[in-house]
Amino acid sequence: MVLIGPNGSGKTTLLRTITGQIPRLQAGCASQQRPPGGDGQEQENLDQVLTPLSSLHKVGVFNETEARSFLSLYLFKGDDVFTPVGNLSFGERARLSLALLVGSGCNLLLLDEPVNHLDIPARGRFEQALANFRGTVLSVAHDRYFIQAIATHLWQVGDGTIRSVEM
Repeated sequence: MVLIGPNGSGKTTLLRTITGQIPRLQAGCASQQRPPGGDGQEQENLDQVLTPLSSLHKVGVFNETEARSFLSLYLFKGDDVFTPVGNLSFGERARLSLALLVGSGCNLLLLDEPVNHLDIPARGRFEQALANFRGTVLSVAHDRYFIQAIATHLWQVGDGTIRSVEM
């Protein structure tokens, strides 16, 4: 599912409300058994001193072989798993954020413009990882190619409402 709409229409605010980063204005959503996995545009949840390998061990139960195999799905191979997060490019951090969300076992990913700063190879791998994700993805996006690649439903946000849009 993809949320579209003009800048300032409330797309990011909606995602932040769902994740509990900002309080909702009124009651309306039942509590969830598992919190959704949210990935902000700035990747502020990543610990800059950890490595991809240690970050993954922090969110899930993986032995060394499983962790390295899992991270390879997100293009972290060989010694890449030992690079401090603070030394990773924006695209590498985006892939790591997705890997950590999936590795933590969440079944709902909330992504805020996830491909904005990715180069073409990183973007392709990111879209492939999303396609293989077995849960629900709700993403804010402006990029029509990304929308065509992942959207099953399209929702327009604007004027304080959300409405379904034909794809």
